[in-house]
Order: sequence, then C-alpha cells, then structure tokens
Amino acid sequence: MYKKLYKSRTIKTIAGVCGGLEEYFNIDVTIIRLIWVALTIATGIFPGIFAYVAAALIIPDEPVGYSKDCSSDPSPEYKVHKDEDK
Repeated sequence: MYKKLYKSRTIKTIAGVCGGLEEYFNIDVTIIRLIWVALTIATGIFPGIFAYVAAALIIPDEPVGYSKDCSSDPSPEYKVHKDEDK
C-alpha cells in the first residue's frame, strides 16, 4: 500500500501543509516547522512563503474520515496492554 500526501485537518496552524508532511514522513511537526522556517529565512523569506502558498494550493485536503495506516508503525500511545496476571 502506498502513502498519499494530504493537508492535515487536525494538525494545522495555517493551512495544514506541515501537518500533512508530518503524517507523510512520520516526523514530529515541530521539526518540520523549524526546518521550514530556517529554509525560509535562509532563502530570503519570499521563496519559502511562495513555496508554502503553492503547497497549500496544490496538496489536496485530507478526506473526511481518512485515517492513515498505523499497522506498519504503531504509535506507543495506541498500544493495547493486556493484563495477563488476572
């Protein structure tokens, strides 16, 4: 099964682009935002802002009811622990 890049509906500050990249690459959204800001400042502000606006217009919105496949890399928060002593 292949992954598809969407703008996130849940992890968003402006348009959900960094949240979508977080879900696609499975990297913390704070790291992605820091990299984006550093690249924006390093390239003279305008190219980074232009790239963000372009990504916000090009990347499709996450479909309603869409859940990413967590079976390949389950998050520790979602693990179920059974009490085997009882």
